[in-house]
Amino acid sequence: MKLYFRLLRLWLLLRKSRSMAIDDTSVFKSRVWPTDLDFNGHMTNTRYANLFDLSHIQIFSQLGLVATLKQLNWTPIINARTISYFKELSPFEVFTVTSKLICWDRSYFYLEHRILNQAGKTSAICYSRGLILNKNSENSKGIISIKQVIEEAFKAGKGPNLKSLDELTTPDIPEHIKHWTDTLKIQKKTAKSTL
Repeated sequence: MKLYFRLLRLWLLLRKSRSMAIDDTSVFKSRVWPTDLDFNGHMTNTRYANLFDLSHIQIFSQLGLVATLKQLNWTPIINARTISYFKELSPFEVFTVTSKLICWDRSYFYLEHRILNQAGKTSAICYSRGLILNKNSENSKGIISIKQVIEEAFKAGKGPNLKSLDELTTPDIPEHIKHWTDTLKIQKKTAKSTL
């Protein structure tokens, strides 16, 4: 139930927020409530994943992409995620969730999320890989690049803060993301017989 309240609060905040630049960081704050706790008395690991789901909504909204996605019947899907935990979050502690679009390729986009504790230290870091599906396509490979979504949003007078599409350059993929995608390929190969 607490997630619905967080979602409602986020929706209200997003109604007042302005569109951000493509390389900006999206930020929201929350607090650890008793319903977030596990048996050890700190925020449960599953709650972090829920918060990262909310941050996906926030960053797509603040990048100005939601209206274009709805209009064209395209839908973003997160198909891989890795989370590392460093510091616990205690009851009633205020924390910050940050999200950033770090890079993309022809098929996937990559997001970095962090949860910072009250002292500003990283409590957890998450990397998400996603893709955008064309729901109008009968082809199972109806994948739309995030660059195309940004371009369509810009043409419609929405999208991230860009003076022109010439500013939209594909960032280099960091080495740690390349290593992670190699791991994902191995996992897919391992699971192939049961897919």
